[in-house]
Amino acid sequence: MNFTFKLSIAAIILIFSLTSCEDFFETTLELDPPPFEKTLVVDCVSNIMADTIQMRISQNQGILEDKPNYALDISDADVYLNVNGMELKAATISSLDRNDNRNNYRVVLPSKLKSGDNVQIKVTHKDFNEAGAAMEILPTSDILSAVFSENGGLDRDGNKKSKVSVTFNDPKGKNFYAIKISVPNYDDISDYTYITSVDPSAYESYDYETLLLSDEGFDGEKKVIDFLIDPLYYDNDKGKIKLNWYHISEDYFKFSRSLRAYKNTEDNPFGSPVPVISNINGGVGIFAIHNLQIVDVE
Repeated sequence: MNFTFKLSIAAIILIFSLTSCEDFFETTLELDPPPFEKTLVVDCVSNIMADTIQMRISQNQGILEDKPNYALDISDADVYLNVNGMELKAATISSLDRNDNRNNYRVVLPSKLKSGDNVQIKVTHKDFNEAGAAMEILPTSDILSAVFSENGGLDRDGNKKSKVSVTFNDPKGKNFYAIKISVPNYDDISDYTYITSVDPSAYESYDYETLLLSDEGFDGEKKVIDFLIDPLYYDNDKGKIKLNWYHISEDYFKFSRSLRAYKNTEDNPFGSPVPVISNINGGVGIFAIHNLQIVDVE
């Protein structure tokens, strides 16, 4: 009898608590958005093998705005690329030429960029503050070998994977790298493949076909790192694997990691907002031109 009475009291308390929760979730909260200033957004990521440098110039939007990306594009800005003191003006890319290309400006280079080149970007527009950034093209990496092993490794979940082992000399000082691996698909067309690594120096990029490396744990040393990929379609594809090795700036390393963290939390209503790192003065965005080497995997 006493147990039944206690159980009834508990049920009543539970009913009232659920009713209270329902009222709570139906409450409308009015929140003031944080202060917001319109600014230029510069998105320019390229590499030294490109004949042209393309970029997207747009504007930001407030937290309560929900405009599609194309509506944020700016088509009447003045965009300049300065290479070792030579100023080059960018031309707009027409909507017909753009197709799936998100960039809306292009600079044709008189010659390809190389290690040690100083490159600046400057964007002006009558409605915004001037935005820009500067960088120096990093040196090439000393890659000693890249060797493929079929079913040669295990991922973090214990699944068997094929392996590409890369040996390289890391120069003294802070260095950062990005890695992509291309393999033939079922149509024998080379595509970037999803790669992972259990090495503690490897980090996820904002895109799933790239891994980032920091030399914090092996500064100035010879390093061997294993990258894991899915098995190949055909046995004769082994000789067609390519290692794409980018020597990247610290700015880009931080940008890519912060963008990945942002993407991981943007659909989580209980997650803390993650700021995306920018290296654009007077605006926001990223300016990076990587030193790229493409290596045949043995």
